[in-house]
Amino acid sequence: MGRFTGPRAKICRRLGLLVFENTNVEKALLRRESVGFQRKKSEYGRRLQEKQKVMHYYGMRERQMGKAFDQARAIKGNTGEHFLVLCERRLDNVVFSAGFASSRAGARQLVNHGHVRVNGAKIDIASAMVSTGDTITFVDKVGPRKLVQDTLAAKSGYDAPDWIAVDAKSMTAKIVRFPVRQDVRLPVEEQLVVEFYSR
Repeated sequence: MGRFTGPRAKICRRLGLLVFENTNVEKALLRRESVGFQRKKSEYGRRLQEKQKVMHYYGMRERQMGKAFDQARAIKGNTGEHFLVLCERRLDNVVFSAGFASSRAGARQLVNHGHVRVNGAKIDIASAMVSTGDTITFVDKVGPRKLVQDTLAAKSGYDAPDWIAVDAKSMTAKIVRFPVRQDVRLPVEEQLVVEFYSR
């Protein structure tokens, strides 16, 4: 996804959720509602809002969202859960969730610039899907490795999800299992997202 340069606090305020990392909490969630007036969302508005939560949280474009949803729909079972799991398995999300970057945008930049290796092979596509057994490492260059080291130090005490085994010392992460719905930390009603794309 291209770097989002719009008003992040405004987006968070509209969604009622911090969907961007590194965003001022008080500013983002401060509501400026007219006295005695509160807009009621339509059914379409509720579905759109849940879809936008996912889009901004994972940093995806509309086209990427549609493609991921089509993939999820082709899998037998709960489409909404499969959709969120596919989003979790994106390489940029894994790099962020492992604690190697301070934001998903930063993780996406590490991937796009060719600093990330999956099973020893260079992968520069942020939307690439990881699988069980995959090992994520970094190119042997001072700049990227120092950036990751500094981020790990700043996030000391951070708990990575248990489907990712992280070795901070060697700056490696291994996918020990596929994520499930309970591993998704984004508070979202995925059924409304399904309804949005199924309309």
